[in-house]
Amino acid sequence: MSIKTCRLHPNVGVELPGFVLGAERSDDELAELRALWLEHGLLLIRDPDVTAESQIAFSRSFGELEAHPLGKTVRSSEHEELLVLDNRDETQAYVSYYDGRPLAGRLFWHSDLIYTGAPNQGAVLRAVEIPEEDGLTGFVDQARAYDSLPETMKQRIKGLEVVYRWDVDMTQNRYVDRSSYEPGPKAPKKASDMNLPDFPDCAYPIALVHPESGRDILNISPMFLHRIVGLPDDESDAILRELVEHVTQPELAYYHHWKPDDVILWDNWRMMHSATGTAPGVKRIIHRTTILGGVELGRVV
Repeated sequence: MSIKTCRLHPNVGVELPGFVLGAERSDDELAELRALWLEHGLLLIRDPDVTAESQIAFSRSFGELEAHPLGKTVRSSEHEELLVLDNRDETQAYVSYYDGRPLAGRLFWHSDLIYTGAPNQGAVLRAVEIPEEDGLTGFVDQARAYDSLPETMKQRIKGLEVVYRWDVDMTQNRYVDRSSYEPGPKAPKKASDMNLPDFPDCAYPIALVHPESGRDILNISPMFLHRIVGLPDDESDAILRELVEHVTQPELAYYHHWKPDDVILWDNWRMMHSATGTAPGVKRIIHRTTILGGVELGRVV
């Protein structure tokens, strides 16, 4: 392969040293780039010359872009494909409290649009302005999480489906770590509080086969996780809590400390992510592009 790589974390992703986002590439180079994405699930690029235009063009090499359905109020005025994530705008960030500390933009572990039947395949984040502390993004490779499951659990979840429920009220999300969480005064209780649409419940295989790579994925997203289809509540709860504990173990997680112009592409069908947030009012600006999924991985229930 002509594209250089180096391991980013023992269990998550690779960096592409010297990679230039805006360079012209042959069909063979684009195929190699896609193969690396599918092999590793997450690619980090550090390009000091990255621009909004090169980010968009790079993202398009992985598929059609979509305007994220939850990002209508934060799209770039110059580029409809870009979402501008800015923690200074508390109407977007919704400050809540963690161990008594107010944080804006904190997100528990989740996969994007898992509460729909067709989640986006991937996304690209670019660091535009970064605070001196906080503002990390966490990633977990759910293919590696599946591989490290005990064989007895792999057999237990074979053929089972898990239901995801769209609920923006974190006090109703039973499988996120709410031990230190206290909702802030603007924390939403329902989707309409954020001018967002409602979605029906969706069921997915717990052991999900990646549509393109064929990898087995432990499809457990603590946010929006609701129940296992067809099992008594106590049995469903016991299995889900064990799986959540497994997929969120610290050894599997990589937290990225952003530097200006860092670019991360991740496979949303394979990786879940989180955000540590920042103190309210701290300047942190990230540009995001979203790669359309176009594949029905789940079903409405």
